[in-house]
Amino acid sequence: MTRSWTNPLRDPRDKRLPRIAGPSSMVIFGVTGDLSRKKLMPAIYDLAHRGLLPPGFSLVGFARREWEHQDFGELVHDAVAENARTPFRESVWNRLAEGIRFVQGTFDDDDAFDRLAATVRELDTERGTGGNTAFYLSIPPWAFPIVSKQLSRSGLADADDSTWRRVVIEKPFGHDLASAQELNGVVNQVFPEESVFRIDHYLGKETVQNILALRFANQLFEPLWNAHYVDHVQITMAEDIGLGGRAAYYDGIGAARDVIQNHLLQLLALTAMEEPVSFEPGALRAEKVKVLGATKAVGPFDETTAAGQYSGGWQGGTKVPGLAQEAGFAKESTTETYAAVTLEVQNRRWAGVPFYLRTGKRLGRRVTEIAVVFKRAPHLPFDSTSTDELGENAWSSACSPMRA
Repeated sequence: MTRSWTNPLRDPRDKRLPRIAGPSSMVIFGVTGDLSRKKLMPAIYDLAHRGLLPPGFSLVGFARREWEHQDFGELVHDAVAENARTPFRESVWNRLAEGIRFVQGTFDDDDAFDRLAATVRELDTERGTGGNTAFYLSIPPWAFPIVSKQLSRSGLADADDSTWRRVVIEKPFGHDLASAQELNGVVNQVFPEESVFRIDHYLGKETVQNILALRFANQLFEPLWNAHYVDHVQITMAEDIGLGGRAAYYDGIGAARDVIQNHLLQLLALTAMEEPVSFEPGALRAEKVKVLGATKAVGPFDETTAAGQYSGGWQGGTKVPGLAQEAGFAKESTTETYAAVTLEVQNRRWAGVPFYLRTGKRLGRRVTEIAVVFKRAPHLPFDSTSTDELGENAWSSACSPMRA
């Protein structure tokens, strides 16, 4: 007799397959940072809440703070309680907290990585993680080579035929093509390519994934999705917040590298690509590469691009500082917090259609949106007094806000 198991905490409206992860642990570098507190640790809790983590799953944080395990546990608890997308339950939290550990150290500290290796081995013995570990590098790009080499030296990156080691790398991955290729070389010396996951968290948004369904399973829009009917496309990511505590990371990177060259170009690729032969990773990637290879910047750049910094003022009845007043930001810095570019996809489907990509902080409202704006009808049989002024038709997909 076969029994089926249903997770009582699972939302019946959630149509995703309830695939439970196998025995494993995760080590987060940069665990005290904004991304970890607001996204990574709450996401781990959400998986536990939905019953998708194995019973022995363990989480290890690595940072410079001189903390004990319970101090780190309190940080995770507070971050989860504030930012989790599923209801916070102490019973779920208590099970997860049993596997939480913390290792204090810096990236160049051999002893700290030796302690980390010992902690991972202890968790494997105590909690049955199966020798499988994922390393999440929520750290600045300059630290990728140091951490990768430390993982190799300490034996943390070593896996046999029955176990796996994986590394997850957050953007930005280098500052230009040469530095990205150099980083790739360093990482691939330690981890094989199939074990390297370069993350663009925008691709996990349900609204983003639905773009493919709307385009390729819809007889209404797909025949119109081309230069014959589309006037232009606007892809916008606007935030109403400033840098907050991210000034040290943001200075020298800026809006274009932080958002446009990853998130917004991914949205452009999904909007403009041809239909893949399947939704396997290789087929999807092939179509993205083709459309991005046909994408060019439109000039003259003094007319088709823009950059700027936000200044101090009032927002929603609250006085907010300008960029120069943000703690940790160099006063003379020219790093932009607003960037806009005009691109064109030079292929048969999209020739002549401008794609406007823009992003910024301290803007009027917070939204991420793709707007496909159609051409006006060639003839409007209305008197000027019959209607208000008729604008262009547009299809818009608004993605839920997420800090980049």
